[in-house]
Amino acid sequence: MEFSLMDLILSHRFTFGCRLFAKPVQLFVFTALLVSLGIGGVSYASKGLDAKGKVLGVSQSGFENLASAINDLSNRNFENSSKRFAEAHEKFSNGSEILEGIGGSILDVARFVPYATKVSSGRNAVEAGKHLSLAGGYMNEVAHTFSEIENLVGKFGDDGFSFLDILKMTEKNISLAKAELDAAQNNIDKIVITDLPEDKRDEFFLLKENMPDIRKSLDFFLANSHILTDLLGGNGPRKYLFLFQNNSEMRATGGFIGSYGLLDISNGRVKNFFIDGIYNPDGQLKEKIVPPQPIQKISAAWSLHDSNWFADFPMSAKKAITFYEKTGGPTVDGVVTFTPALIKKMLAITGPIEMPEYEVTLDENNFTEVTQYEVEVDYDKEENEPKKILADLAPILLQKLLDKKDIESISKIVQVLLLGLDEKHILIYSSNPELQRIVSQQGWSGEILPSSCDYLSVINTNINGFKTDAVVEEKIEHGAEIQEDGSIVDTVTITRRHTGGNSEYEWFNKVNADYMRVYVPEGAKLLEASGHTREAHKQPLDYDALNFKRDADVEREERDMIIDPESGTRIYNEAGKTVFANWVYISPQEEVSVTYKYILPVRMFQVSIDGSNPVDSYSLVFQKQSGSYGSLLESRIQYPSSYEIKWSFPENMEKGSDGVRINTDLSLDRFAGVVFEKKQ
Repeated sequence: MEFSLMDLILSHRFTFGCRLFAKPVQLFVFTALLVSLGIGGVSYASKGLDAKGKVLGVSQSGFENLASAINDLSNRNFENSSKRFAEAHEKFSNGSEILEGIGGSILDVARFVPYATKVSSGRNAVEAGKHLSLAGGYMNEVAHTFSEIENLVGKFGDDGFSFLDILKMTEKNISLAKAELDAAQNNIDKIVITDLPEDKRDEFFLLKENMPDIRKSLDFFLANSHILTDLLGGNGPRKYLFLFQNNSEMRATGGFIGSYGLLDISNGRVKNFFIDGIYNPDGQLKEKIVPPQPIQKISAAWSLHDSNWFADFPMSAKKAITFYEKTGGPTVDGVVTFTPALIKKMLAITGPIEMPEYEVTLDENNFTEVTQYEVEVDYDKEENEPKKILADLAPILLQKLLDKKDIESISKIVQVLLLGLDEKHILIYSSNPELQRIVSQQGWSGEILPSSCDYLSVINTNINGFKTDAVVEEKIEHGAEIQEDGSIVDTVTITRRHTGGNSEYEWFNKVNADYMRVYVPEGAKLLEASGHTREAHKQPLDYDALNFKRDADVEREERDMIIDPESGTRIYNEAGKTVFANWVYISPQEEVSVTYKYILPVRMFQVSIDGSNPVDSYSLVFQKQSGSYGSLLESRIQYPSSYEIKWSFPENMEKGSDGVRINTDLSLDRFAGVVFEKKQ
């Protein structure tokens, strides 16, 4: 029975509901094949080793049972899968007993008998198969448990099934699986690579390379499951605020907040999930608060729909929580945001969704345009709920996703969620410090990242620019020039092109009005700026006379803000960075380039080491704007001829006589680094 490793992995790849459970199943495939090739590759050196045929036979049967178990598991046939894993364990145990019968004397003289180490490697391969079969059985139970979720969601109330019960069952089986994986790792470490056929060694390396990550993932889950208990309301009722951010109208953390939802969960049971337009709670806000100066162009008072002002999401999330409470809403334990990009990818999985009440059919290609039309134009003016289509779509979309029973679709759903988190189309904030720490470690918090040398993030905030960010293309060109004295001068050019003007939807044909903020290392000094629109602030009201309250964070920034006399650029510090801010306007079918030149607060080669050429590094963090689809990015690093590159990242960095260059996009955060040696 012939198996292709990659074919088997690709055909049986699936996820149970989170990234933690995808890798272990692939590992079973790796190890099953290893057992087969390990035993099959053993060359026995004497008649005393005639057990080869028996061992090979039961091992091959064990491998076939493992493959069948994985196939059953991928097809959600959990009962058969459990039986197959048990049969695989029995086969490998038989092989182990055969080897035990001959192993003692043979292994004692292994160093005197040519190729006898192959017996040891084969024996360890069989033992690994035993442990992986047991681990497979436990992970089968995990998969079975998660498969039940789709039948449980929607059963709200005290009698509904608890997600905490699922967590407890999952935790027990993952703990048992982890113990077997640890034992399998011990056996795999004892296999000598040269005992395997040459054409199978790469696959063995792949196995050894993946095993530590899999075990680490399960360790991570087990170490933090108590935090999930708290998240699910195991320590008391929890409420979470969901914010829908429209990235066609960019704001600092992803887009204008048009709708919101409130999720109630207690003891692992979902009590309620309410969705509404953002202006309904905003209408209940009694307290008058002075908004950030740019927001004053469109709103005299600050409220929930403009709360995502700060690029650092934890900071904006706290503002949203505060505003929601001020509207009369309950105190929430966390905030989750998402953009239309997530919904469009989910529609690609579910297929078109008919909305007969609105006489439309939504799919991944028309979602943005159709929902925008319903929100802006074709809504019931008497009912006055323009965002109602989104509230009506949510339960239908959720049900269609839950109805997907095939492993391929489930895997796609999970991958969309994980990619949404990685690309910051989903952001999470928790008031629980431990949970927030995990979110931050995973890169899902939307916080401003720390940097030791250079840093760049371009944050666009659409203020009265309609939905034109959907038709604006952006390219960021970054250049760092390292001087002979070690100082570093950066030049950044942001080019924005408006492709609207001829659209059937009028909101794509408007001027894009952008309050652009460029975040750079704290302490950077602006040398020059050009390409923006110089505009003085005009306060719409006498806020002090009207007894408006001031937000402490906004007041501090605006109090400490300085205006560059040459360019009019607003300069201040936020979240450990220096910010250059200006207005940028783009008319349809036009292009605008904004350039900043500044010197970094750090210098290279300030520490000398006697007796050797000094070595120093330049590193750079490019942080994407949350909710954006990803600007094009080109970065160039120039350095003196006395510098020699000893190491660089990423590996595909282009090296030339004028420096090094990176061409990529900001669909994700990007990192770059170069280690230089300075010739004496």
